[in-house]
Amino acid sequence: MSIVTEKQRAQFRKEGYFILERAVPEEQLAILRDSCDCLIEAMHAEMDRLGTDHIHISHRGKRYHIAKQYKQAPRLAEFVFSELMAEVCQATIGDTAFLFYDQYVVKAAEQGMSFSWHQDSGYLGFPHTPYVTCWTAVDDMTLDNGTAYIMPFSHIGIRTLVEHEYDEKTGDKAGYFGDARGVPAIVPAGSVVVFSSLSFHRSGTNITNQMRRAYVTQYSPKIIYRPGETEPMHLGVSFLENGRIIWNS
Repeated sequence: MSIVTEKQRAQFRKEGYFILERAVPEEQLAILRDSCDCLIEAMHAEMDRLGTDHIHISHRGKRYHIAKQYKQAPRLAEFVFSELMAEVCQATIGDTAFLFYDQYVVKAAEQGMSFSWHQDSGYLGFPHTPYVTCWTAVDDMTLDNGTAYIMPFSHIGIRTLVEHEYDEKTGDKAGYFGDARGVPAIVPAGSVVVFSSLSFHRSGTNITNQMRRAYVTQYSPKIIYRPGETEPMHLGVSFLENGRIIWNS
C-alpha cells in the first residue's frame, strides 16, 4: 500500500509541499534519536578542538545544524535510504534520485534560535534542477518548540529561485520579508514534511524546556555540480535508478 496518496502528489505539484503524519516506524525513529545524540557529542568535541562555540550556522547550546554525517552514526543510513524515502522521491522528483544532503536541525531547550524564511535552493547560489527536502520530526513538533513553517506556492506566488540576503551574525540566508505567515507543521514525532527546494520555509524559537530535533534529507533527480566543477556538490550518492533502490553500504 502506498504511503503517499495521489492527493498529496497533486498538492506537491500545486503548492510545493505535503505532510506525512506518523510515517516513520518506531525502530527507525529510535535510530534517528540515538544518531542525533551521537552527532551532537561529536560537534561539541569539534568546537572544543577549534576553541569556538560557533561553527557555520551551529551555535553551542542554542542551535545545531550537523550536516553530511549520516555515515558517522550507526544505522542512520537505514533511514536515509529507506523504502519510505524511496517512495517520497518517486512521488516528487521521479524514479531517479541521489542523496544530495543530510543534516540534523536541533533547537536547544529554552534557547533555540529561529530561522529565517528561505528556499533551500537559495543556499546554492547558482541555477540547478530543483530537489526535494524531507524534514522529519524526531520529536513532537509544536508552536512553542519552534516547529517549521511551510509557505504554499499560492500564498506568495513564488515558484522560482529568488536572490537571498546573507546575515553575518547568524549565518542565515533570507529570501522573503513579507507578511504571509505560512503553515505551521504541528505534527507528532515520526512525521515527515516534504517540500520542494523552491518552497519557502522557516522555523520559530524553542521556548520549551525540551530539545527540539528534526532530521533533514534532500534528494535530487540528478547529481548537482557547482559551475565549472566535476566533483558532485555535497554528497551525490546514488539512491534510486528506474524506481529501484540501488544504494548499498
